[in-house]
Amino acid sequence: MLIQFILIIAILFIIIRSWYRKQKKEISSGEFFVWLAIWVVAIIVIAWPDITSLIASAVGVKRGVDLVVYVSIIFIFYLLFRLLMRIEKIEKDITHLTRAIALKQTDKNNHDQQ
Repeated sequence: MLIQFILIIAILFIIIRSWYRKQKKEISSGEFFVWLAIWVVAIIVIAWPDITSLIASAVGVKRGVDLVVYVSIIFIFYLLFRLLMRIEKIEKDITHLTRAIALKQTDKNNHDQQ
């Protein structure tokens, strides 16, 4: 029971921090509401852990904990995929900008030498 209280307080703190980040425009409203939904589901599962067993049996998994682990692993792999795609895009953007700056400096140097 104590662990449930501690986890719910921690999640509420995370939600409040996310709200402040949204207010400061550090994250979009869409991102905020996606994370809010995830954290609300986490609070529900923490407050009523038997829900996971009911859902697990409905989808053919033996234990609720197994279902939570399966869903968590899939979610983590999805986030990892998204992060890798974002990193690749940033790397391409940096390469493009570096080339553009190098070309601009080369043109400037050629213009100054004339």
